Parts: sequence; structure tokens; C-alpha cells
Amino acid sequence: FATRFLFVPPKHKTDGFAFRSELAHKSTVWIVKHLPQNRDIFMTGGGNGGMNIYKYHYPLKRVEMHKQDNAPIGVPGSVELLNSRVLSTQPIVSFDWSPDRGGLCCMSSLDQTVRVCTVSKL
Repeated sequence: FATRFLFVPPKHKTDGFAFRSELAHKSTVWIVKHLPQNRDIFMTGGGNGGMNIYKYHYPLKRVEMHKQDNAPIGVPGSVELLNSRVLSTQPIVSFDWSPDRGGLCCMSSLDQTVRVCTVSKL
């Protein structure tokens, strides 16, 4: 399954919004949360009990001209997988970053557990 990351402006009349597809988990992505201290870092929680942490890299140019009709079209950035771990046997259904401590998070999954984790080197 691929996660599709959308980058909103501008919308092209035939190609639509710029996007980047990334194979995030070998199952459905249940949740996505951005790190409050750095909006470029986000995590995805999957139906396989896994957690992936990504970093978004902005493109050099945010808008370029379409090759066929010379209309403005958005340029998607790239995402880098920083870490991937399977923490549960069931899907991660809730996740939240601490607003005060960078890297501190809590999550729950359908195996009826609540986990408090720390993520370093963010």
C-alpha cells in the first residue's frame, strides 16, 4: 500500500495537485502525526503495528510551468525514511507527540496496550 503525500498549491486543471507516493507500510496507514517542534518530521502508524518516521525535504522550486500548456504546477518535495519499527502485533490506532518534550510520544494499539516511547536524533 502506498501513502500519498499531497502538496496543495497550485492545482493544475488536468493534472491536479502535486503529490508524492511512498510505500509506507505493508498494510493500511492508520494514523499520521507531525512533530510539533519540527513540522518537517512526521510519523505514520500502520495496520501491521509498525511506526515509520519521515523527514520532508522541500524542493528547490515550489512551482514550475507545465510542459504542455505552460500553466503553473506544483512541485512535490521528497520524503526520507528516518526510522521504522514494528511495536505491536495489532494496528496503532492513536498516537500523540508531547508538545513540551521533543521526541516523547505515546500510542495505543488494538492489542489493548498503551506505550510511552522516546525517539532520539530528531
